[in-house]
Amino acid sequence: MERILVLGTGAGMSTNCYNACFLLENNGKYLLVDTGMGIGIIKQIKDIGVDITKIHDVFISHKHIDHLLGIFPLIRMVTSLMGAGVYEGKLHIYCDKEIKELVDNFFIPTSYPELIKMYHENIIFHDLHNNEKFNIIGYEIEAIDLYSTECNQFGFQTKLNNGKVLTFMGDVPCNDKLNDKIKGTDWVLHEVFCLESEEKKFKAREKFHSTVKDVAEKMEMLKVKNIVLWHTMDNNILQRKELYTKEAKEYFSGNAYIPNDLEIIEL
Repeated sequence: MERILVLGTGAGMSTNCYNACFLLENNGKYLLVDTGMGIGIIKQIKDIGVDITKIHDVFISHKHIDHLLGIFPLIRMVTSLMGAGVYEGKLHIYCDKEIKELVDNFFIPTSYPELIKMYHENIIFHDLHNNEKFNIIGYEIEAIDLYSTECNQFGFQTKLNNGKVLTFMGDVPCNDKLNDKIKGTDWVLHEVFCLESEEKKFKAREKFHSTVKDVAEKMEMLKVKNIVLWHTMDNNILQRKELYTKEAKEYFSGNAYIPNDLEIIEL
């Protein structure tokens, strides 16, 4: 069973949905990709039906708080469960080296000694480098530098068991330097901030984000087969799926998925 379990779909300050993050599942093994803004990550994992003790791998794309902050309650929960003998094994975190420094500098001074001990012994950080490959949940996952101008940001690409190629693009527009990497991909998971008609209001491009039209046109040019669009504004949350799907179909001939929180996408 290969699936995307969507935990959150919103941009940074969304209040009508959780921040964009997800679980990639490979036959009961889970890779958590980004963690959202805070303790809500624990509830989202529970509500989608996954036991947190089954999560041993986390990929953090970059240091912005709506992608990183949830790592702190997650580590707090995991180290507590380790201390109670409930969580077996270690938690592996794949991220830029600066993120490890940020986590160290916050978690260690603010935690109980027994949790700090578990943290040092059982939380393993892996520094990401462009094109470096890791074996995670049974996949060979290749880290991809997304060429963000704001901070170091990584996505990844992997081949699924079914032979399809999946690429996670973080929360920045697809850089032209990655065109050859993305071309013909079966699944691209891409940020989208708003509709084209809302660009003047939300200034997506000024904020290093995309409109639905931007992504749809680029992915059509690259002959991508399926796109998942998230990291959106939440102003039209009840109509978002319908509105975003309609705009995507105007420019993209493949399948466009605009999920809500806690939806599951079969790969």
